[in-house]
Amino acid sequence: MGPPWASLRVAGVALDVPDQLAPSGERSIDGSAAVLEGAGMRLTVDASPFADTLTRYADKPGYEHWREAVGSHTADFVLFEEEGIRTVAMNIPGRATAVVHLPAGAERDVALQILRSIRTDQGESND
Repeated sequence: MGPPWASLRVAGVALDVPDQLAPSGERSIDGSAAVLEGAGMRLTVDASPFADTLTRYADKPGYEHWREAVGSHTADFVLFEEEGIRTVAMNIPGRATAVVHLPAGAERDVALQILRSIRTDQGESND
């Protein structure tokens, strides 16, 4: 068993994160983005209309891109390493982008578990 996880709502999305990740003082002015830090990780969630669509990283070292279902949406995932930092990120088109920064060589599993837990659809549909 790893460390305990907590369910949070930040920037209008729900997600599960390891307990060591805590909101940092950084906030966007309109509340649509949030940063959590801990255990060597930094998680940024941006649910604004201007969230990064993750389309400009294809030339980064170790770049990978794939798609998978997250909640009721299809999300784009990207992964790359640069300057000692591993980036694992997910974009749900038109809804949210979440980016996890880890030390290079760190396991991607925890980052992917966080990203796959993201739900943007609470309270939006009545069916």
